[in-house]
Amino acid sequence: MGQARQYGSTILVLTLLAAAGCAGTVPKAKFTHEIESKARVSLNDQTKVQVDAAETVKILKADQQRLSEKIQARIESRKATNAPAADVAARTYEVDLHLTRYEKGNAFARAMLAGLGQIHIDGTITIYQMPEHALVGEFQLQKTFAWGGIYGSATSMDDIENTFADGVAAAVTGQKEESQKKKP
Repeated sequence: MGQARQYGSTILVLTLLAAAGCAGTVPKAKFTHEIESKARVSLNDQTKVQVDAAETVKILKADQQRLSEKIQARIESRKATNAPAADVAARTYEVDLHLTRYEKGNAFARAMLAGLGQIHIDGTITIYQMPEHALVGEFQLQKTFAWGGIYGSATSMDDIENTFADGVAAAVTGQKEESQKKKP
């Protein structure tokens, strides 16, 4: 009986770890309105990122601003590798993130056991071409981190925001998501 319980606990922990991924794994967008290839953000395009949150989501305005800036920076970085749209003048886009979940978790709980004290960022991202405010695309993105031990306790919301921002940037520029490389 004791071995069966231990085996079940091991399976649960491994399942949680597989589902949560690591901090550097960029989340993949789930499109509800696919962005056409001609409307993806490219080299000469300008973007403005705005972040708001559902009433039930507890997030400070400073955290919203920081997340907005991270997304903006990742879009700028990724769009630099996209050729300018053919026969089209530079375009302007508004990227709106509506957070539906933002939980910083608990580093001590993560250190004690994988799956406890999880970090979550979920949201719906809507892209508009301006000044017409024409809908270009919409998708949902979710990032959860649940590793335990030293790695779990050393990973912060800042790390998860970086990978979430990269997931947004990958989607709006039409680039493949990939693991984020640590920068020195």
